[in-house]
Amino acid sequence: MAARLGAAAATALLCLVFGPFSQAWAQTPGGLRDPNQQMHVNADELLYDDTKQTVSAVGNVRLDYGTSTVEADRVVYNQATAKVYAYGNVRLTEASGNVIHAQELELSEDLSAGFVNSLLIEGVDKTRFAATRAVRQGGNVTVLDNGVYTACEPCRDNPNKPPLWQIKAARIIHDQNNKTIYYEDARLEFFGMPIAYLPYFQHADSTVKRKTGFLTPSLMSSTEYGVGVRTPFFWNIAPNMDVTVAPTYLSEQGPLLDVEFRHRVMNGAYSIRAAGVFQQDPDRFGTTEQQEDWRGAVQSKGEFAINQYWSWGWDINVLSDRFVLDDYDLWGTGWSEAVSNIHLTGVGDRNYFDLRAYHFYGLSEDDVQEQLPIVGVWDYNYVHDKPVLGGEVRIDANITNLSRDETDFDCSTSECLVRGLGGNYSRASADAQWRKEFVDPIGQVWTPFAYVKGDLAWRDSDPVPSSINGVDVVPDVYRNLVNSDEDFVFRGMAAAGLEYRYPFVATTSWGTHVIEPIAQLILRPDESHIGALPNEDAQSVFFDTTTLFQWDKFSGYDRMEGGGRANIGAQYTFNFNSGGFFNVMFGQSYHLFGTNSFAEQDLVNAGLDSGLDKDKSDYVTGAYLQLTRQLSFSSRFRLDEDDFSPNTAEVEGRFATNNFSGGLIYGRYDEQPRIGFDEAREGVLGNLKVNLNDNVYVGAAARYNLDVDKFDRTAATIGYIDECYAFGLTYSVDFSENGNEDPVQKVFVRFSLRTIGEGGSSFNVGNLASNDETRQP
Repeated sequence: MAARLGAAAATALLCLVFGPFSQAWAQTPGGLRDPNQQMHVNADELLYDDTKQTVSAVGNVRLDYGTSTVEADRVVYNQATAKVYAYGNVRLTEASGNVIHAQELELSEDLSAGFVNSLLIEGVDKTRFAATRAVRQGGNVTVLDNGVYTACEPCRDNPNKPPLWQIKAARIIHDQNNKTIYYEDARLEFFGMPIAYLPYFQHADSTVKRKTGFLTPSLMSSTEYGVGVRTPFFWNIAPNMDVTVAPTYLSEQGPLLDVEFRHRVMNGAYSIRAAGVFQQDPDRFGTTEQQEDWRGAVQSKGEFAINQYWSWGWDINVLSDRFVLDDYDLWGTGWSEAVSNIHLTGVGDRNYFDLRAYHFYGLSEDDVQEQLPIVGVWDYNYVHDKPVLGGEVRIDANITNLSRDETDFDCSTSECLVRGLGGNYSRASADAQWRKEFVDPIGQVWTPFAYVKGDLAWRDSDPVPSSINGVDVVPDVYRNLVNSDEDFVFRGMAAAGLEYRYPFVATTSWGTHVIEPIAQLILRPDESHIGALPNEDAQSVFFDTTTLFQWDKFSGYDRMEGGGRANIGAQYTFNFNSGGFFNVMFGQSYHLFGTNSFAEQDLVNAGLDSGLDKDKSDYVTGAYLQLTRQLSFSSRFRLDEDDFSPNTAEVEGRFATNNFSGGLIYGRYDEQPRIGFDEAREGVLGNLKVNLNDNVYVGAAARYNLDVDKFDRTAATIGYIDECYAFGLTYSVDFSENGNEDPVQKVFVRFSLRTIGEGGSSFNVGNLASNDETRQP
């Protein structure tokens, strides 16, 4: 006997007849049934067959239970077999968020086993499985026959078009407990064309971020070590601990092993990485350092929180020689030096504490390790939380201890400079500053300020050498410092000043104009003990609009500016109503009385040829134009005080649109022989990226040295990126290491298949000169 009911009655009755099925489906994540959980069933009509013991829901059928849903044209529940069948446009949304599409679906009463014909599974992360038939076993294993897997979305215009990449296999097995997908008799296809055969292959499913297994292998090559294949293996020891072992076999030098251990704990994390090789043919390299049998490197990093304010950590690098990282392409590119440090840091609301110890290891051919220092530095900063005389008080303190085995003489000019003093040097410095800002009734801004600073220094310097490289060019300032009986030196400085600004504001139909004259007066005594102390942290003096109104224009503690000075300038700003703005500043600095610190010689001649070493400084000007968020221009000039000729010039432009982005920088710096630059430096640096379409891009970058009329570095890139795949190919040429006649050429390849993995390879295709000429000991 069969009966047909309408939609309202069908809904009510289905809730009763599907009751046993809903109770079986009521499984908690731990596997226990929840008798209070109810299934909601909706359909256009119900067909009940008493003879066959079946209940059929027909038309827009939807079964809801918890976060799982079944939708179909028709759903049949067989009370005798305790199975449910779904037919026509079946859509099963699992609790995990995965969506299964099929024309037929059969599941057992508890949904733990069954099979699906004409299957399509859509993952929550936009991954897709398809198969002609699938069987579900044990509630956690799905076996797909003639299966296909991809992380690419189908083409909107032509859904039948093959995705960019897919894996086809005779069998695909998804083990949800192990969160692993296995492939048997598989092939990798790009645009529907097979490019690789994989008899057996596996990877973690998309829910896994870390899983033990092999990572994508990569290739590498150079003339010194030959061709190599790197096959990394990742071991997920625990959720907070892992090891990556990357053995590499090099055709000319034998096996190289690279191991990295990472561990995250409750209050921080640390890592240890080591790489080493026993060279089979050391003579392929050109220097004695490179020709050792054993070569390698060790690196360790750590950072730990002590509490909400304090942390400590380290960054340690130990190398067998200065060329090993570059020779074997270890741990990225761009290493100019290996800096090790250990530190303790505290950050509060109004204060900052940092204690660090540094060790420097030079990696260039020009570095002399005995000339590089071991340094200990303590920095402290405090801003008082209450006004003092109505103004703000700030305190800075610094203690530095430095040790160097050998004096670093720079003899590139007629008289040698002392870049670093051999021996021991310790200095304790303190600086207290006060400032208060007033705005009078007509809008003038007056800012009085004052500061006091002092240093206590001790030095134990190397004796004066008889000559350097056989030539007696030892600077007199160095002789005087070393021959002095003053091992301890105290110096102090007190200053008071006033800064004045008067912004004039006008509004027009285009935007707002602001014209602001600025004047600053600083009164202080002469700097004392010039040349009687080493200069380690104040060697650079760059005078432009950003430093025009600094109270002390030296960059560090080892020098302190003295003498009276006035700084005069003006700036104009126009804010466009459309959102852009334009700013330009022009100014000059005047030495008023006393000794001009920038005209006095120290061990590195800091301040000489800076534009500040005369009573009237060079003019400085800078401009910035932001037309839109995508287009900007800037310029900075230092103009000679006598004839306005540019001593320093920098011009920069940047742009970015939907399809184009890039920048161009031009710089020119006059010769500064007294600080080591006998010739002018001039060059252009540019970069460009073009998006040919939504997925394909090309890019290029180059630095052109106008002094020698040749390129220093060039690079070109082409790449592809979409929601499921990325690829990049970069070719670079570096002329800076061995000169324009022997450039270093490299090729980098990177690729990524979403949810499968990523990898890359590097090839050193340049620097093909004989090994003896590559690097000299």
